[in-house]
Amino acid sequence: MEKAIPAGLGLGFVLIWGSIFMGGDYGVFFDVASIALVIGGTFAGLIVSHSFPELKAVGAGTKAFLFYKEPDNEATIEQFVDLAGTARREGLLALDRRVREIEDPLIRMGLEMAVDGIDVEEISDMMRIRIGSMMKSLQMVPKFYNTAGTFCPAFGMIGTLIGLIQMMQNLTDPAAIGGGMAVAMITTFYGAFFANLIFLPFATKAKSQAAQVMQSKELILAGVQGIVRGDSPTVLEQRLALYMDGDAGAKEADVIPMQKAA
Repeated sequence: MEKAIPAGLGLGFVLIWGSIFMGGDYGVFFDVASIALVIGGTFAGLIVSHSFPELKAVGAGTKAFLFYKEPDNEATIEQFVDLAGTARREGLLALDRRVREIEDPLIRMGLEMAVDGIDVEEISDMMRIRIGSMMKSLQMVPKFYNTAGTFCPAFGMIGTLIGLIQMMQNLTDPAAIGGGMAVAMITTFYGAFFANLIFLPFATKAKSQAAQVMQSKELILAGVQGIVRGDSPTVLEQRLALYMDGDAGAKEADVIPMQKAA
């Protein structure tokens, strides 16, 4: 897990709950029914708005999100430079004996097709399809948590309305109005708490991770294209180095001219 995630969550919990404990009567903030309504209602809405295959993909994507390891693009570039040198000296067929040494399945897929003599455009199309399949679960995660962050405050407000309606039935007892109002507002608090400390930050972080992974996949695609075209190791290294600067969107656009050039 990225160190920033537990650090941020810990800081948020300390600040919010520290303020509550320092305020005196903190017992009123612990209401099981309010938590159940907000969390249960949020996940009920998520089930309605997503198919079961999508929910399964989110489960796999969340695991990848929590145990995320940033792609080592520098090592990937070094690997492509080495492969390009072999291809330049001995030809593409010489890569056949090196494919088994490659751990990354996308690089292995691209080079296997290159060795089989498939043209660069067909390789690019097939690799993009594979990239789309590999990215599906990762791209579902930010959408899922962003939706959860939208539903959470709404169910908090529903809980508050329920509490207010129940409180209005006891207007004959002025002493109970203050306590009833406090309980009615608790669900709004939990809706805002879970949305802004957990769900929405998770969505932002997951989107950033997905962009980094997509960037690394586009780098691999460009590397395979360069080897198939017969680029020298120096030229290929310079081209792939462009993927280390700027945003992922710019890098993705960089691949398009290479396909046309083929």
